[in-house]
Amino acid sequence: MLSLALLVTNALLVSAAIEEDEITSLPGWEGALPSRQYSGYLPVNEEKSRFLHYWFVESEGSPSTDPLVLWLNGGPGCSSLDGYFYEQGPLHFESNDPSIPNPKLVRNPNTWCKMANMIFLESPVGVGYSYSTKGESDLATNDTRTAEENLRFLDAFFAAYPEYGGNRDFYISGESYAGIYIPMLVDAIRIQNEKSPSMRINLKGFLVGNGCTGNKVGVCADGNPYRIPFMYGHGLISEEVNVKLLQACGPHYNGTAFTCREELQSAVSRAGSINIYDIYAPCVNNFDDENRVFPVLLRDDDVVKRVGLTDCIDAGVATVYLNNEEVRKALHMMPEADIGKWKMCKMFGYERTIDSVLTFYPTLIRTYRTLIYNGNVDACVPYTDNEEWTSSLGFSVKEPWRPWLVDEQVAGYVTTYNENGFTFLTVSGAGHMVPQYRPVQAYAMFERFIKNQEF
Repeated sequence: MLSLALLVTNALLVSAAIEEDEITSLPGWEGALPSRQYSGYLPVNEEKSRFLHYWFVESEGSPSTDPLVLWLNGGPGCSSLDGYFYEQGPLHFESNDPSIPNPKLVRNPNTWCKMANMIFLESPVGVGYSYSTKGESDLATNDTRTAEENLRFLDAFFAAYPEYGGNRDFYISGESYAGIYIPMLVDAIRIQNEKSPSMRINLKGFLVGNGCTGNKVGVCADGNPYRIPFMYGHGLISEEVNVKLLQACGPHYNGTAFTCREELQSAVSRAGSINIYDIYAPCVNNFDDENRVFPVLLRDDDVVKRVGLTDCIDAGVATVYLNNEEVRKALHMMPEADIGKWKMCKMFGYERTIDSVLTFYPTLIRTYRTLIYNGNVDACVPYTDNEEWTSSLGFSVKEPWRPWLVDEQVAGYVTTYNENGFTFLTVSGAGHMVPQYRPVQAYAMFERFIKNQEF
């Protein structure tokens, strides 16, 4: 439980001018930051006991006119500072060696902050530096509450930074389990805009990378049918093994018979302990036993948890850096003694309550520009899943599957639909975290979407 003095201090910080949250310097970085940056807390419940940490980066281009973009990582339980330090944020680590005590920061030449003002939000409460004044007993949450509190955060953010509201274009982006967070938040914004015009958020569109679609459908569901054909198509299991699977499990690889489960276990075991987030990348895990977690989306899949398909998250340097007390002070964060260590992913009481977000999509696609994208070597959320559901919505195809180019080279493949520019896109050679694995292609993808250009 936090002391009364700390609660009063925190309340003052929340109500202070936004200048109080400006980052004036960062350990590991010399000189002025590439653009103005802010880090702080905003309350997301009425009694102001639950706080989300945000890191806001002004655009390096034209901050007064460039769009505002919210970024959400997934898990559930993983920090969006993964996006900041390893994906499309303005600063990355010079070295990935976690034994270095004072990590140095370098510019990311492919940061999305070149053309957009970016908010990296640590959501839900309990993730990263986000916290509750009531302690760990108040961290239990679910899909619905997360959407509600993310909307509360946005309302609080626009109240604190009114110059970023109004008619400025706003977009929401993210990946993995944010495939649940994002459409639920987008729909909450849509409803609020209809009911409360005075609180209107000028949302123009959203983009979801390697996203889950629900807890009863797609790869986030129990016993999903998508990984096996993906593995077969990428040469991780043989023709002989695939034939046995089809015989035991049926054409959708989702049989419940004991022989089917046996063959599934055998198939995944034969594939070996590959990196589930990028089947062609080495597995690097800079986690100690306390921090190392399986993604929640795998928790009910006994076959995948026991053998093969290893969760490989290289977060060692971020863990060292973000638990440095000087860094916490520079970011205006609560002390470790009060809210605990920063971790890339935390296990807490999260209940997955949404069977499927696919029911949201027809309305959202007609209302907002929508991009669904996938790295094509991700076995965690294979592109085959998102390709199937995007085509299953029944929208007429404007342009069928074709290559899209970056620097006159094939960057992946894209399908566009006639409905409001709805697009499904793959990024060749990219794993689960597309901006991390293919930063140049991810930047080009983001730029074309934000500028409403053809892929």
